[in-house]
Amino acid sequence: MIAGLFRTVAALRSAKALHPRGAVVEGTLVRSGLRRATGVPWIDEPGVDEVLVRFSRGGGLPEPLPDVHGIALRTTSPDGDPWDLLLATTLGRRVPWPRRRAEGVLHSSIAAFAAPCGPLLVGARSHEGGYLLAVAAPRGPWRVFAALHLDRDPARAPDRTLTFEPVLHAVPGLAIPPWWQRVREPGYAGSREGRRRSAGR
Repeated sequence: MIAGLFRTVAALRSAKALHPRGAVVEGTLVRSGLRRATGVPWIDEPGVDEVLVRFSRGGGLPEPLPDVHGIALRTTSPDGDPWDLLLATTLGRRVPWPRRRAEGVLHSSIAAFAAPCGPLLVGARSHEGGYLLAVAAPRGPWRVFAALHLDRDPARAPDRTLTFEPVLHAVPGLAIPPWWQRVREPGYAGSREGRRRSAGR
């Protein structure tokens, strides 16, 4: 049912079923690390990553209508493999929620990852032209582990044909819970099939 719905929407749009349009910018992620470790090296250890970031509106609704704003971040492993992380504006920490603006509001991973330290949410909030990335237990305080610096203003950036796969390209140590995989994967598969069918018309 989920796959069929996403397939139909993607075919009608000739684009992704969700977050069909966006802006892609390059940036630098400066990781300061954490004193109290999570067991995820990418979060715990300091470092600098070159990243691609896509900003989008979930329903593809025009401004100024409220929409669920998304941030898709891609970095790479030391071996060059992609690591993808998706965040969206939420009500609280766990409920996707439409907003008029993305600035100044929390973007969250929605579902808690299964990390070595236990369930772990990843979040981001705008800060001085970029974003601060943080992690938290479902009921714990946010702890900032990185600052994202953008190379240009997303409002002036073009979109690019990128497909982010948070299930296939998960950050090591941030395991997506099986129930969340069961929810998301049919949607991703349906959206991919719908785009292929649309391209073949």
